[in-house]
Amino acid sequence: MKLLVAALLPTIASAFVSTATIRAPTRSAYVATTKLAAATGPTGKPASSKEEDLELTLQIILESLATQDDGDAIVDDDDDDSAEPVQEQPKAEKKPKKKKKKSQPQDMAPVEMDVSKLDIRVGVIQEAWEHEEADKLFCEKIDIGEEQPREIASGLRAYYKAEDLIGKRVCVLANLKSRKLVGFPSHGMVLCASNDDSVVFVNPPADAAIGERVACAGFEGEPATENAVQKKKVLDKVFPDLKTDSNGVASYKGIPLTAGSGSCVAEGGLADAQVS
Repeated sequence: MKLLVAALLPTIASAFVSTATIRAPTRSAYVATTKLAAATGPTGKPASSKEEDLELTLQIILESLATQDDGDAIVDDDDDDSAEPVQEQPKAEKKPKKKKKKSQPQDMAPVEMDVSKLDIRVGVIQEAWEHEEADKLFCEKIDIGEEQPREIASGLRAYYKAEDLIGKRVCVLANLKSRKLVGFPSHGMVLCASNDDSVVFVNPPADAAIGERVACAGFEGEPATENAVQKKKVLDKVFPDLKTDSNGVASYKGIPLTAGSGSCVAEGGLADAQVS
């Protein structure tokens, strides 16, 4: 700062005006003028020459700056002494979130696809007629113990006449989705035994009740839903083991299908035939 004042000294000197010519238009300026007039020069006499006035002014400025520097130093010292360095608190490290392990499903035994997944019901044909557009199909209404008889189409026209079907007791595979056969909505299948030469109905025992479910010893269980039968291809897995024995008894893996008090038998005792 002192170097700055020394550099400005020529400018101050050229701009300086003797205190004798100062007129204070305001109270603060009047006080300043009075103080400056009462000051003495380096020789102990009242400052009167321009050089002495300039030197006196410079001395006043330097003293003022020294006082200010001292004050600033004090403030700076106070700041330096009192202001303790602020220590930044270390940020807590974020612990990585542990991913929850998904519980592994317990090993479940595969569901066996056996004859118990088929819902075979005892039924009776109430009506039968020839399909108008399909030469091989009969259209039937079959009572299986439900509120309304099932409408089912069967490809039996080569083996039966329509009038022979009415009143015939049959075994109906009931848990199949309805599908249209040449435009006719067929909801189910009539089980028949077949070989290379013939196709015949599988008949339930005479005392079996309409709507009774056909059973197979050792293969108990709830039948599959219509969707599951189609999706899991149950028929493809069960039908190969569904046959008639040497006496024409419909069996699954050698075990007879039963209802009422007896077994279900292929009409005419057709032996060793595929049941479907």
